[in-house]
Amino acid sequence: MSQDTSQYERGQNLVIFAVIMVVMIALAALVIDGGFGYTNRREAQNAADAGALAGAEALCSGNPDLAEPQALDYAINRNGAGAAEAFLGSDAITVTTTITQQTFLAGIFGADVVTTTAIASAGCYVPCNIKGVLPVAWACQPPAGEVITDTCAIEYGTPTVAGPLYVIMDSQSVDDDFFCKDPPNNTLPEQDNWLDCDVYPVPNDGLDDVFASGNRSWLDLSGGGGGADELKDWIWNGFGGTLHNHMWFGGQSGVANSVFQAVGDIIGTIVWLPVFDSYCEGVPDVTAECIPYYHAGTDTIVISGGTSQFYFHVIAYSAFRITCVVAPGVPHTCSDAGRQAAEAANPTLHWNNIKTIEGYFLEDYGGSGKCEGPSAGVYTIYLDR
Repeated sequence: MSQDTSQYERGQNLVIFAVIMVVMIALAALVIDGGFGYTNRREAQNAADAGALAGAEALCSGNPDLAEPQALDYAINRNGAGAAEAFLGSDAITVTTTITQQTFLAGIFGADVVTTTAIASAGCYVPCNIKGVLPVAWACQPPAGEVITDTCAIEYGTPTVAGPLYVIMDSQSVDDDFFCKDPPNNTLPEQDNWLDCDVYPVPNDGLDDVFASGNRSWLDLSGGGGGADELKDWIWNGFGGTLHNHMWFGGQSGVANSVFQAVGDIIGTIVWLPVFDSYCEGVPDVTAECIPYYHAGTDTIVISGGTSQFYFHVIAYSAFRITCVVAPGVPHTCSDAGRQAAEAANPTLHWNNIKTIEGYFLEDYGGSGKCEGPSAGVYTIYLDR
């Protein structure tokens, strides 16, 4: 082999070696700097998620002015984002985070820094599912001491400051637990917060229909029809199953002293109350009078094993702090601001020997999932992006 050929081959080898070295450095840059970029991407996403959830917590707490500062604090100061931006919407907050890092090898190719970004959005929504429910069906009534008006809006307190007192449950028949639309059947139940009481026995006849006196708005949540013993277990321990919106439950009598005494044992605690918007006698998807109020494909029916044939359509859940119970065997803790005020404001109701449960409503967090529907004060913080 001539000297010229040997030198040519050595020159080729040097070129190939240089190319290989460039490729190796590029691969090393990809592995090392790309790996740091991947790690930063994950950290940026964690910071964005934390910031969005923190901002949504402020939003759900009724402090929208704190939502953006709190989101940025959690994203940057507490979770290591180099920079962050927050955008506040009507019911959600969106956080974009950035982490910038100097490269190790990629700078050889002109990439001196690696910048990673992430975005997250969280909001304050109506929960889909609730656990630990008190088996009481409730429809909006005015606070104790106020007469029935043409509106139906819950007045809330806070976890530390009591709001207006409500008498949410009594031992009267169901028709005294709420008030009806006037005139009857003026709109469908789901269109506003009033109840359409013109459903039975002849729907849409222009008259308010009255429940049988034996029915109460205690709910058969499991379909077992266990009566007082079952109700007491749920009161003390909370209903163990998961409930969701648009469920139909049968009623239970619930007038036994032992049921109210069980509620007396949990005075001061916060419970979840099912809120219903319509009711009917008979299985909702079978009985002709009930079918107009049943939403096929949306509603779930818990067939009751009890004696009551009345079903309640639950559309939301409220948080309620129990302050007192009036019933035989329960120490009297009720103030004049509650039951007596309600009696004075509604003199047509007969309060002698009536057992009552009083308390106030809260705006609080509970449940899980993101659903659409009426807000009854219970929110869930949901990370949806």
